[in-house]
Amino acid sequence: MATKTETKQFQYEIQAYQEDCVNNIISLFESLRQKANFGDVLTAHHNKNKYKFPVQDNNNIDIMMETGTGKTFTFIKTIFELSKNFGYKKFIVLIPTVPIREGTKTNIEDTKNYFKSFYANEIEKEIETFVYEGGNISAVKQFIGTSHLSVLVMTPSSFNSRDNILNRPLEREMNAPELFVNNQEPPKSYLECLKRLHPIVIMDEPHRFEGNAFKTYFEGFDNYYLRFGATFPKKKDSLPLSNVAYVLDSISSFRQNLVKKIVVYTQDVIENTDTLIAIDNKKAIVSTLTNGIIARRELGVGAVFNGKSIKKINKDTIVLADDTIEKVDYSLSDESLRAMIKETIKIHFEKEQTLFEQGVKALTLFFIESDTSLFRGENPKVKNIFEEEYKKQYTELISKLDQTSDYYKYLQNDFDSDNTLQVHKGYFSGDKGNADEKVKAGVDEILKDKKKLLSFESPSRFIFSIWALQEGWDNPNVFTICKLSNQGSDISKLQQIGRGLRICVNQNLQRYTLKNLNDDQEAFWRINNLDVVVSSNEHGFVEAIQNEILSNSFLLSETFTEQELIKTLKEKSGLDDDTVVALIDDVLKCTKMIVRKAIVDGQKIYEKSPEFSAILKEQNLPEEHVKAIESLFATDANTYVQKAEKKKEKKKIFIKTTHLQEFQNLWNTINKNAFYVLETLTEEQESQLIQNIKTQIEAVNIEEILLQTIRAELNVNKIGEQGAITEKLTDTVSYRSKVDYLELVRTLSNNTKTPIAFVVKIFNALSDDFKTKMLCNNPEQAQREISEIINKNLIAMLKANIKYDGINGKALPNVFKTETSASSIHKGKTYLDTGSVGKFQKDIAGDFSLKTKWVFEEVIEYDSDFELEIVEQDPDIDSIEIFGKLPRLKIKTPLGDYNPDFCYAIKSTEGNKIFLVVEAKGYKSSTAIPVDEKGKIDFAKKYFEALGEHYKDENIKISFKERINKTQLAALIKS
Repeated sequence: MATKTETKQFQYEIQAYQEDCVNNIISLFESLRQKANFGDVLTAHHNKNKYKFPVQDNNNIDIMMETGTGKTFTFIKTIFELSKNFGYKKFIVLIPTVPIREGTKTNIEDTKNYFKSFYANEIEKEIETFVYEGGNISAVKQFIGTSHLSVLVMTPSSFNSRDNILNRPLEREMNAPELFVNNQEPPKSYLECLKRLHPIVIMDEPHRFEGNAFKTYFEGFDNYYLRFGATFPKKKDSLPLSNVAYVLDSISSFRQNLVKKIVVYTQDVIENTDTLIAIDNKKAIVSTLTNGIIARRELGVGAVFNGKSIKKINKDTIVLADDTIEKVDYSLSDESLRAMIKETIKIHFEKEQTLFEQGVKALTLFFIESDTSLFRGENPKVKNIFEEEYKKQYTELISKLDQTSDYYKYLQNDFDSDNTLQVHKGYFSGDKGNADEKVKAGVDEILKDKKKLLSFESPSRFIFSIWALQEGWDNPNVFTICKLSNQGSDISKLQQIGRGLRICVNQNLQRYTLKNLNDDQEAFWRINNLDVVVSSNEHGFVEAIQNEILSNSFLLSETFTEQELIKTLKEKSGLDDDTVVALIDDVLKCTKMIVRKAIVDGQKIYEKSPEFSAILKEQNLPEEHVKAIESLFATDANTYVQKAEKKKEKKKIFIKTTHLQEFQNLWNTINKNAFYVLETLTEEQESQLIQNIKTQIEAVNIEEILLQTIRAELNVNKIGEQGAITEKLTDTVSYRSKVDYLELVRTLSNNTKTPIAFVVKIFNALSDDFKTKMLCNNPEQAQREISEIINKNLIAMLKANIKYDGINGKALPNVFKTETSASSIHKGKTYLDTGSVGKFQKDIAGDFSLKTKWVFEEVIEYDSDFELEIVEQDPDIDSIEIFGKLPRLKIKTPLGDYNPDFCYAIKSTEGNKIFLVVEAKGYKSSTAIPVDEKGKIDFAKKYFEALGEHYKDENIKISFKERINKTQLAALIKS
C-alpha cells in the first residue's frame, strides 16, 4: 500500500509543447519591449508560425491549448518567466467558476516545490498567492501591499456589479505608494487600486468571459492580458481567437499522445417504436429498433412517425397529423438509468484491477440531471440504483478474487464499520455551506484534495455531479464518464468529456506519458483509455466529438493549392524535398487521392477525394509515408462553423381589389361556427364496439424491451474519414416489466378521452393470457397500441353517429384587415396577416399560369412543396373565377380542429355559383393517409354536407373534395 498522501508531490517533467508555448509568449514580450508596434509584432509572429488568425488592436494575447493538456501549469510557468525576463510582479488570474478557482489554487500549491527547484537561482522562487472569495477583502489588501511576485485569483463576479465590495468607495487611503504616481488622485475603490498596479491579467477559459457588465468593469486594466483556453468566444459582439501566441489544436493533442483515447458506449432501453431524440435543421431525428440494433432516421414534414404523419416541426417538438405533440424528451426512464449505471459499474470493474496492479486508481464520473434529490435526501433515486447495482457486482467480483491479493484487500474498504457503502461522493452547486459533515468532507475531497482522491487510501471512486464540474475541474484518473442527463447540451462534447481526457498518474503521482511507457503506443492506449457511456438519445455523440476535433484543428484546409500542400506536408512529415514532391506527384495526384477542383487566376485548386482512405490503403506505402499523408487532412473549421443566412422579411397578404368581394363572399359562406353532436349508442352497438376492439388488441404482438450496449471506438488518426468509428453490439438482454393495471386503465382513459368505465369493460374482455404475457413484455408499447386501436374504432363509430349543428349560431372573428399606414403603397387595401394561409412565403414568378385568378397580390403562402406545386403549376381554367388558399378555417372534429387547403369560386354552365373546397394531399393514394388524418377529412365531409344542406335554398352549392397526389384539377371541377 502507498505511503501517506501528505508526503507525495506530483511528478512534473519538461513537455516540449508547453516549453514552445511559454517561449512564444516570451519572444512576443521581448519584441514588444523593443518598442515595436503591437500589430507588426503579432503579424510577424503569425507569419513565422503560419497562424491564420486575425490581428486586432486589443491588448489580448491568445493561447489555444486543448482540454487536458495542462493550461494551468503552462500559465504558472509563464508567470515565472515574465517575472524573470521583464520584472513583472503583479498578476491577476480570472477564473469563471468555484471548481476552477479551487483547481487553480491547488495547482499553484502543487507546483510550488517543482518551480522552487526549477528557479533555484532566481530571486522569485515562489508565487505569493491570494484568493479573493466570499468578500475576503484582506486578500486584496495583502496582494496590493506585497512587493513579491504575487497572484490574485478571483472571478469576474467579484467586480462586475456596482454593488460588489471591490467597487464600493474606499473608507480610507491604501498604504501603497505605487498607487499614487504622478500626483494622481487617490483611487476611489479597490478595483481602481488593482488597475493602478497595471497587472498582467490571465483569463482561464475565455469563452466564459462574456457580457457587457464584464466589459464595462474590466476596462481600465491597461496591461496585456493573456487568454488561455480550449474554447474561444464565437458570438457576434465577442472577441474571437486573435493575436495568437500559440496553438495546440485538438487533432494535434490526440496525435501527439497528450490526452486519452475515447471509446463510447451507447446504452439504453430500446423499444420497437419511433422515439424523438432530437430536432436538427428542421428535421426530426428519430431512433427505431431495426434487426435488434438501434437505427437513426431523419424525418421531415409528411414523413410517418409511429403511424402518424408529421404535420409540423418546431424547435423542440413535432406536431402529428392528429395535432398531438411529441416533445424531444431528454429525461431517462428508470430502466434506462439502471441499465446505464449497471454498464458503467461493469466497465469500471473490468479495468480497475489491471490499473490497480500498475499503481493507478480508477475514478468514474456520473453527470446527472440538475435535481439534487436524485442523489441527496430521503429517497435519492440515482444513488439508490447505484448502490443496488454496485453491491450486486461487488459481491460477484469478490467471490472470484484471490483473498490474499492486494486488490481484494483494497476492496474491503468499500464499506465502513456500519456496512455503509462509501465509494461514492457527490458535488452539486448547492453544496456550498452544507451543514452535513459527511457531505462537506465529500465535496472537499472532490474539489480541493486531488491527491487524496487519487490515493488508494481513500475508497472514493465514483463521483456524481451536475454540470457544476465543467471546465477547470479535472482529475487525471477519471477513466469512465456516464452521462445520465443531456443537460449541458450547450456545452461542447469535448468539454463534457474533458474531465477525463488528462493522462493518468500512479500512486507516486507520476504521469503515464508515452515517454514513461518507453514509447509503446499500445501500452499507452491500454492505460490511457476513456470510456464514455451515453444513452441512445445522445444522437451522434461520437460524430459530434469528431466534428469538434476537426473544427478546433488548424491543418490543411478543405481546398488547397499545390504550394500549400508541399509546405504542409514538409512541415508535418520532416521528409526531404524530393520525397515530398514524389509523394505528391506519384501518389496523391496519380492515384487521385487528391483531385483538381478548379483553376483560379492560373492556380490549380485541389481537394481531398471522398475515396481518400480506401485508395491510401491500396498503395502499400512505407508506414512513415502513410502517417505523413494521413496527418495532412483534418478540415477547415469553416465547414462546421457557418454564418446563418438572414431571414427575408415576410409580407402581409394583400387581396386583389378585383377579387376581394368574391373571396369575402366565399369565406363568409363556408366559415361558419358549428358544433358536432353524437347520437347515443345502443347497448348492442357498444357491445359490438368492445368486441371489435378486443379482437384487434389481442392480435397485436407486443415486442420485448431490449437492453443493449453498443461499443463505438474512435480512431483519432482517421477523424473525418470513412471508417473512423468502429461499432459493435456487445450485449443484448430482454427486460420484463410489472404492470400496474389501474394506472394503465387510467392512462388509456386519458389518452382516448373516454370514460374509465368504458376502458374497464374493454380491459375485462381481454384474455388472461394476453394480460399476463404480452402486456409484461412492454407496457408502454401496449399502452400506445391499445390507445390507437380504441381511437381507430371510435373514429369508425363516430363517423356513423355524428352530425353538425348550430350553423346559424355565433359569428366568427373577422380575418380581413385594412392597411392604415400612410407611408404604405397599399394604404386602404384589405389584407390577411402574414402566415394566415401558410408557413412559407414565395414571391410570385412572372410566368405564374393562374396569376389572374389568384386571390393574393405579390406572394404565395404555402405549407408544403406539394401545395406550392399546385399553386404554380395548375392550368388556367375558364370556369374558375377566383382561386386562393384558405385562411385558418378551424372545423371542430372529435379528433381536433381541421383546416382544408384551397378554395375556388366556380361559375357552372347553368349559371349557379359553386364554392369548391379542396384538401390536397401528396400521398400516392387515399389509403396511404394516416388513420387520424383521414378521420378528420371524413368528419369535414360531414361538415360541408351540413353546410350544403344549409344553403340548398340560396342557389349556392358547396363541394368538398380530396385531391390526392396528381389528380387533375379539371377532373375535380367536372365532378
